[in-house]
Amino acid sequence: MKNFKGPNARVPALLTAAALCFSPALLSAADESAGTYGAVFMKIPTGSPRAQALGNSGAALVEGSEAININPAGIATSQLREFNFSYLSWFGGYGGQYMAYVHPIGQSVLGLNVAYYSVEDFDVRDAAGIPQHSTDVKVRNAYATLALAKSFFLERFSLGASVKSVLEDNYSESYRNYVFDLGASLRLGRKLSFGWSGQNYSGSEKEVVKISRLGAVFAPNPFFTFVVENKKYSDRDDSSLGGGVEFSLPEEVLQVGKVSFRAGYTDTSDFGKSYDDSLDRFGLTEASGWSFGIGIYTAQSLGYGVGIDYALVPYGALGKSNQISVKMQF
Repeated sequence: MKNFKGPNARVPALLTAAALCFSPALLSAADESAGTYGAVFMKIPTGSPRAQALGNSGAALVEGSEAININPAGIATSQLREFNFSYLSWFGGYGGQYMAYVHPIGQSVLGLNVAYYSVEDFDVRDAAGIPQHSTDVKVRNAYATLALAKSFFLERFSLGASVKSVLEDNYSESYRNYVFDLGASLRLGRKLSFGWSGQNYSGSEKEVVKISRLGAVFAPNPFFTFVVENKKYSDRDDSSLGGGVEFSLPEEVLQVGKVSFRAGYTDTSDFGKSYDDSLDRFGLTEASGWSFGIGIYTAQSLGYGVGIDYALVPYGALGKSNQISVKMQF
């Protein structure tokens, strides 16, 4: 039998759980509740560096292809077909890819996505501590989603639902679950919006972590957008509050495209000091809980909509997360 080196060698799946979770509860209580909750990778806002840069807040904000994994109601206002590809680099050697597509059909919008995560190069040893070939140890996580949404009252109110197949294959244990998400969004004029989503219902509570999001967006003018969101995870007793601010130079001002700068914060514990040189240059070695990002979008330069978004999230001594996405509207 092969074991992972370290104090948690008894439970291979724990390595993934500790590396993925946003909440300090799982990190601090890992030894007590290892394997209690699964599919914690579902917490990651994959496909939306914008939401990730704004304190993992997007239930009332994101639209189109990046909304499928956060709030299915967000795809309801899509007027064009849209394709999105994202790449995520997490700490601990974990990474993933995300592809999504939305397609307006009459007065409704259909959305599809698929995400795949993996981690390699484990330090694997047998019971006697002798190094083994790590190529035999694979951690593979994935999900695929089919979403449908519709807007009402001149796109002021939207509803969305999705069904999702979730796979968690962590070396010695493998689970496949079918879950569904529900979402709603409400726009009160052009400045104020609200959004709610409930994710991963009907799956086993011990195998797929459930997520509830309730958020609000305030955009007093075309330049500033403020976001706040409360998130509740089934593997935590308390909720997590996050938010951020986005400053944008509109396409009408720059003529060639829209540029957005983002910063956010989410309630979390201190993950210690990072010794990453790239973070040290920007003074982010102890920036636990903070997130940053930039986005570029143009609808004029190429004749159709093209956007690139990037997010950076420091996690102290654990490392950092990078996510970049490219989307196209046609």
